[in-house]
Amino acid sequence: MVRVCNVSCVIPKNPGPNRTMYLCDMDQKVGYYVRTLFFYAPETKTLDVDRLKSSLAEVLDSHDFWGGRLRFNENGRMEIDCSNQGTFFTFATSGLGMDQVTADDLDDFFSFDDDKIKTLEDLPLLRIQVTHMLGDNGYAISILFHHALVDATSAINFLLNLASINRGDGLYMLPNGDRTRLKFRDPPQVNFEHEEFSIQTPHNGGVGVFTFTKESVISSELRQKMAPKNERKTFLFRFDKLRELKKAVLDEGPLSECSTFEALAALIWRAHARSIPGKSNNDVLHLGFVVDTRNILDPPLGENFCGNAFYPAYTELTLMDICKLPLSSVVAQVQEAKTRVTNEYVRSGRDFLHLNPNCWYRRCETVINAWPRLMQKSLELDFGWGKPSRVEFPLDPRSSVIAFLPFSWDGILVSVSANGIALGIFEDAIAQFYK
Repeated sequence: MVRVCNVSCVIPKNPGPNRTMYLCDMDQKVGYYVRTLFFYAPETKTLDVDRLKSSLAEVLDSHDFWGGRLRFNENGRMEIDCSNQGTFFTFATSGLGMDQVTADDLDDFFSFDDDKIKTLEDLPLLRIQVTHMLGDNGYAISILFHHALVDATSAINFLLNLASINRGDGLYMLPNGDRTRLKFRDPPQVNFEHEEFSIQTPHNGGVGVFTFTKESVISSELRQKMAPKNERKTFLFRFDKLRELKKAVLDEGPLSECSTFEALAALIWRAHARSIPGKSNNDVLHLGFVVDTRNILDPPLGENFCGNAFYPAYTELTLMDICKLPLSSVVAQVQEAKTRVTNEYVRSGRDFLHLNPNCWYRRCETVINAWPRLMQKSLELDFGWGKPSRVEFPLDPRSSVIAFLPFSWDGILVSVSANGIALGIFEDAIAQFYK
């Protein structure tokens, strides 16, 4: 399906001094890759692969840690060894046209030489692949970001920098990769109960499922490719219907304002809760999502912060309440979960996580993935040959999270892990909004 022509290592044009980058306790829990895939329609202007590689080398001058490697220090913590080892750049071809690519084909656009990854030194934190689509003369650009490196906002800012340099417009935004602002306090001060975290389920001889080792980090991409794929279905919530949904929520009375995310999250939680098999009316069900804390922390981290600035938000209701209360009451629960994430609460939570390294996100029956929602600017990503005509966010096949995908000009796409009867119940619950 996709034939790899060559793989090269791109290093900074002006390599800086070697150094070590601190990774905070949140970074320690995300030892895996996140994928994004862009398709560009055929243009009269041919994509210049050598220019793109040169632009990547230039952007690495200000993002030296993107060309580093993970390592575990003497205390067993992950950190980034910034020694200008470089990123991997792959050029490939495919006989398909863009419109012929299905969800089953997406893995082919992320080539990864698993048999050659023996140590962390072999594991780049960033891999970029350009695939020439011979079926229609378009191009696909796929990116593997290591999550310990960035969150969604950091990822899109890096791509905007790369695109801007490739267009000849210079750096879009100077990044700040200093994670020490997110370090636990000494001594730690846990001033709240943090029900958003819970003890991880142990496996592999007592190691928590989100406690990463050298071996688990090295094998993360292989495990993803080998995992059984969850069936998924995507629903389009058009903007006019979302406006109607928000109006209906506000017309119920108690709330004075309501965001699109809050209204849609409440609706999805209600529909998904109804579809979970084996639950009774008195069972407590949980909703989880993450909040970007760049502008919540005091002083603010700034939009140019390049790291993981997310924090988990969490709320719960009984199945009966989720289904029977006015939707505005469910929205209020989502709002309360968001407003709980204050500067002091986040500081307390980070201290709690440091004191309890075997804790991570509480297991929630409904989880909304925020990465793609925060990459809205992906729709504007112009490397010099126009905006993308299609953007994909291939999810971990083991994941059952619900993803809000901003990759439509008509509305918001919602990707739901699907199976048989449960999917039918979910569809019935939201039918009036996504048609």
